[in-house]
Amino acid sequence: MALAGKTLIAMLGARLDLAAPLAIVDVGANPLGKPVYKPLLSAGLAHVWGFEPNVAAFARLEGASNATYLPQAVGAGGPATLHAYPASEMSSLYPLSESAIGYLGHFRRHLGQEERIGITTHRLDDLADIDRIDLLKVDAQGAECDVIGGARTKLAQAVMVIAEMRFYRLYDGEPMLHDLDRSLRDQGFVLHRFLHQKARMLTHSQKGRVNAKALSSQLIDGDAVYIRSFEDRAAWSDSQLRALALLAATIGSHDLALLVLDTLVARGLARKSLPGAYVDLLPQELRA
Repeated sequence: MALAGKTLIAMLGARLDLAAPLAIVDVGANPLGKPVYKPLLSAGLAHVWGFEPNVAAFARLEGASNATYLPQAVGAGGPATLHAYPASEMSSLYPLSESAIGYLGHFRRHLGQEERIGITTHRLDDLADIDRIDLLKVDAQGAECDVIGGARTKLAQAVMVIAEMRFYRLYDGEPMLHDLDRSLRDQGFVLHRFLHQKARMLTHSQKGRVNAKALSSQLIDGDAVYIRSFEDRAAWSDSQLRALALLAATIGSHDLALLVLDTLVARGLARKSLPGAYVDLLPQELRA
């Protein structure tokens, strides 16, 4: 689905009457690209609490508007060992798996390059500065379950979690997709969609003669979007509905956003014209 444009986000922000900016927590905020929630920050509709323990990556984050960044490691709480690789995006609480990398034929340059650093991880539930979470985004190279498990209290009112989900093991001992799915479902979330999936071509004798991108069949990981179960919408607060409408629009889940807007209209919290105004601002290819 196409991501929401600035005009659509601005219109929703103006008409949803938010009591406060959305609270976004980004664990593993390494700035390798624009975060999916960037339109909300640009419109002043959200504030992000970002956590990035890598010193170089953290230095690139400081000074951003509508954001508070901290150099802390988030997880289950307590001492841990960080396997810090020269490529900061590969650093993890788990060591890279030699057998997995030998099979995949990728990431070999990282093997044996790590520095082992003793760190202390912090549970999100123990961080007093964060009083609520609307969206949790987590890319922790295998520690996603630890992060989610350490945020049960604050996730009780959250409406969305975006987590990197591993399909093929890269690190020894890391939790896999079924572990993450179970952890989120235990807290009332259901899988909504994938934002993207990454795959690699397996190494073979003819690799120099083929289009590696076209023949990349082995799934590695992807960003999975979970939402709080929306089957019993009567249990949702008004503020949760407003947050989900904005977040769904931001990630391009326009059908979900429209269903939420219909619910707000039914509660008398939005004008009947709002869902139609939303569709009017969708790209032409998404309209009948």
